[in-house]
Amino acid sequence: MIGIGEIIALPDGTAVRLSGHLDVLHTDGGLRPLRLPVACWDRFPPAAEAIRTVASQASGVRIGLHTGARHLRLRVRCTRVDFTEGEAHVVEGPVNDFVATVDDEPVARARATVDQVEEVGPGAATSVVRRHRMSSEVSFDLPAGATDVTIWLPQAMEVDLLGVAADGAVTPAQTSGRPVWLHHGSSISHGAGPEDPLSTWPVVAARAARWEVINLGFSGQAMLDPFTAAAIAATPCEAISLSFGVNIVGARSMDQRTFVPAVHGFLDAVRRGHPSTPILLISSILWPSSEDTPGPSRVDVAEDGTLSAHTYGDPADIAAGALTLATSREHLRHVARVRAAAGEPVAYLDGRTLYGEQDVAEAPLPDGLHPDAAIYQAMGARFAAAAFAEGGPFGSTTSA
Repeated sequence: MIGIGEIIALPDGTAVRLSGHLDVLHTDGGLRPLRLPVACWDRFPPAAEAIRTVASQASGVRIGLHTGARHLRLRVRCTRVDFTEGEAHVVEGPVNDFVATVDDEPVARARATVDQVEEVGPGAATSVVRRHRMSSEVSFDLPAGATDVTIWLPQAMEVDLLGVAADGAVTPAQTSGRPVWLHHGSSISHGAGPEDPLSTWPVVAARAARWEVINLGFSGQAMLDPFTAAAIAATPCEAISLSFGVNIVGARSMDQRTFVPAVHGFLDAVRRGHPSTPILLISSILWPSSEDTPGPSRVDVAEDGTLSAHTYGDPADIAAGALTLATSREHLRHVARVRAAAGEPVAYLDGRTLYGEQDVAEAPLPDGLHPDAAIYQAMGARFAAAAFAEGGPFGSTTSA
């Protein structure tokens, strides 16, 4: 596992520094960064295209270049992922930007092209890919002077890297020397919706705290999977945060009997590679109207096109052990308390401190569940203040 700072040679021979990934897949003439290693794909369930797809999307992945060029072109093949709901209804996936930064400040951006479209159905074991073109170019006008440039890839798209062209020499950027924070969570951490890849809350928090981030936010797939725990265990880092609740409740994949042992098992697996790394357990942000209703969940579309995500299970099932978002918080707090009492560096953060009742009136969630870019900015700032400040769970490790 690399995670931060692997120097790779693109198919055209250009060497760059790739960060935020756990593996690279050789595609048709390109290199696709992955956020789960290919070696664990055989551990996926048979109908696993949704897992493979979100783990292949580039949230938090970036390339580092050192160059004095004023004009740089990145040759890529970008895949938009659409999800089919039945034979006639297709939900188009987001198209995000590439953003170039220098000294952490954005200096240029370019909208991703849609070179391929991949359609994934519910419970699908396979997907359908429709190719429009083999590749395209995204262009950046850079400031004068030789410098390190970071190009952040579009967070909700699969990106095959093919080459770099510039009006000057290009070499891999130096490593930042900053500590590495690995985060795992749901679609709220993946942050697929905003145009800007810098808008996901883990990236906002990492940039504010001056840490490097590996964002293993997987839309719909924060399910306490053992293969994800094994991947985290194998990835070097100085701090780990894990957010569970919304996917498990929304899919009704666990109940109150199974949730706590599964969390402990996930932590045990992570600890095999990180015996003393501080871990922060994070519960879900507020899910208005769905806090005390068990799953499953669905998304309703109103006549005006607005979306509403909510759970619709029977509250009477709670007495028989059904899990709700509210009870998942109680259980995560319990797990953190038990492990901390045993001397383990584990802490708990209530996700409602990132987005809660205090925010609903002024900043409603667009679909009732997922934040927009402005809400993500607030969440990232709040997390940085809670986790990375002196006295916080990660505050003992200083950043560059």
